[in-house]
Amino acid sequence: MGSDRALGSACHGAGRSIPRGAASRGSEAELDAFLREFRVVTPLNPRDPAVAGRREVIEAWRRDLKQEAPWAYKDVFPVVESLRSAEVAQPVAELRPVLTVNGRGARTAPPGG
Repeated sequence: MGSDRALGSACHGAGRSIPRGAASRGSEAELDAFLREFRVVTPLNPRDPAVAGRREVIEAWRRDLKQEAPWAYKDVFPVVESLRSAEVAQPVAELRPVLTVNGRGARTAPPGG
């Protein structure tokens, strides 16, 4: 909304709720549920027979996925509400991720997406 108090800007997310290290040690069941819901595309194909038999490679891949999984981040809705009530920003749309790209190359998309 161009607020001088906010230097004409607003935050772009809520931030992490769990540090990367702690997230990487998270629940295997939670990761499995996430993988059932989302199609994950990375430079490493865990279904490739040359990779699938490499336990240490698969474990490292799963650990990396946990670091960026949705449960590692705070809920954005309280942040949006605080920005709205402070007249810093006005919500105009709710977006849901279809694709996420991070510096390590992991991407997620809903099945069929």
